[in-house]
This record gives sequence, structure tokens and C-alpha cells, in this order.
Amino acid sequence: MAKLDSVIGFDFSSYEIRAVEMSKSGGSYNLLAMGKMPIEHGVVEEGFIRDAEKFSDALLALMKNGNFTAENYVLGVNNENVVMRYASFPKVSDDKLRNMIFLQAQEFMPIPVQEMEMDFFVAGESVNTDEQDMVDVVLVGARKNMLEQIIDVMSAAKKSVIEIEPTALALCRAASMANSEACYCLLNLSDGMINFMFVKNDKMFTVRSIQIPEKHYESVQKLYTKEFSQEEFEEVIDMLVSELNASISYYSVQYPMNPVDVVYFVSDLPDGAFLAQKLQENVSVPVTAPSFYANMNMGGAANMEAFTACISMAIQALEG
Repeated sequence: MAKLDSVIGFDFSSYEIRAVEMSKSGGSYNLLAMGKMPIEHGVVEEGFIRDAEKFSDALLALMKNGNFTAENYVLGVNNENVVMRYASFPKVSDDKLRNMIFLQAQEFMPIPVQEMEMDFFVAGESVNTDEQDMVDVVLVGARKNMLEQIIDVMSAAKKSVIEIEPTALALCRAASMANSEACYCLLNLSDGMINFMFVKNDKMFTVRSIQIPEKHYESVQKLYTKEFSQEEFEEVIDMLVSELNASISYYSVQYPMNPVDVVYFVSDLPDGAFLAQKLQENVSVPVTAPSFYANMNMGGAANMEAFTACISMAIQALEG
């Protein structure tokens, strides 16, 4: 990829589009623009853009009102059409690894692999119970029709998408830059998904991504619309506590020598710190709602945490 003067990192949910524009000079990153724009209910559903015209209108309004000028976009996606799985394979030479992984990928993926764009990255190496050398990878897949639709909508709006990645991976990159030595669990809550990722020293040990259970889905949506009752709020907390404790227990059994130091709770909800506090009251590991880029000059923007993935993606693109 050619060196970029500036780039826009953006993602979207069922409720809004978020974006940052950044450049790099003299070894420092510069924030050029930042903003978000609400979208009407039903414009985006289950990760698909149902109303391309209204989505484009919201995107173009955000770009205009926020004084965005870059031509290149990096897109983050996080919905039920994006699947990440942790898997281990017998260690082979680098030239054979990709073929071996893709031949066996269907064993780990809940969606037919022919319907997905697939990729992977090596998370580390290990030895199995038979003393066999293994390579640990994170498989990443996204439905082709979802990606093609997003690219078509962006192209129609005359916007160039140069890269697409799961927002959860961008969040992990931000967490590792902020605290490279801690063994952390990244808990990412969006309006449709919950991601749990366990990382230490840039090595990813476990990945767990689940759709918000149907019986809790409406209560989570109400947190986004700020129309929830106390009972619904407590229902969401109980659900998150249960899933978090289950994930930590599973990880601890698999990797007892690397206990979790901290849970980073990251969400695009405006009251993430309060949710993290409620989680802390019910789990044994410290829970915090971090601002990974607090030391960067962001112009005093509120709720910076909601832009973490966008910033991380923009930085990665600027690094080439």
C-alpha cells in the first residue's frame, strides 16, 4: 500500500456512523476531523445496509459537517456476519500453512466458507498434549454479500475503501499499544455482538464472539436508545457478568500460568464507565473502561472511547 497523507477510519452500528480522519508527521499522529452521525432505525439491520440512500445521506452529511477531506477509508465491521475463531494446527512450513488452514477452516466456522471472505493471522505457537508442535491462529471470516454491499454503497457515494477489518481486532491493537505487558481480556459490547479476546505480549490466546442472545437483545437495544428500565439494565449486566465469568473460567483452565490482570470493557455506549463499574462488582478481575488514546490531542471530544476502533484503524493504515 502506498504511503498515505491522511486516512479516515470509520465504523457503524444500527444507530450511528463514527469516523476519524488522521495524518502522520514527524513521528506523531494528528487528528484532523472526528464525528458521528445518527442513522434512522431500520437503515442498518443485522450488519446489512437495508436503505442505501439514507445510509449514504448520513455518511455524506457526517463528512461535510465534520470537515472530513481524505479520500481513503478504512472500515471496521462487527456484526453476526463476521466470525472469528481461535484454532490450532500442526506446525508446517510457511508455504504450506495457508493451504492447510483453508482446507480445514470449515471445521471451525459456523458459516459455509464458500460464502465468506477468509483470512487468518498467526497468534503464536504451542505444544499439544502429544508433544506435537502446533501453530495457533485466529481465523477471520465475513460474509461476501455483506462486504460487497458495503463496498457498493461506498463506491456509489464516491468513497474509496482501502481496507476492511473486524473492529475487535482494531480494539485489541489499541489495548496492546497502551499496555503491552498485561494479560488482558478485551470485552467489546456492540448493539449486536459480544467479543471476548484474551491477549498477552501481543499473543492472542482465546477468542470468543457471540451474538447477543435473543432473550436479551431488546434490553441491549434499549440501552442504546436510552429508554431502558432499571430491570432491563440489570438484565444486561447479569448477562454480561455471566458471559464474562464463563469466558474467564474457560481461559483460566486452558492457560493457568497466565492469569488475567484486567478486563478492558469497550463499548460504543455513552456510559461505558458506569457499566464497567457494575461489572467490577460481580467479577473477581479488575474491570475498567479505558481511554487508550487519552494522551493524544483529540480536541476535547466527548466519549472518546466510541472512536477507539476508528483511531486504531487509521493509525494502522498510516503505518502502511
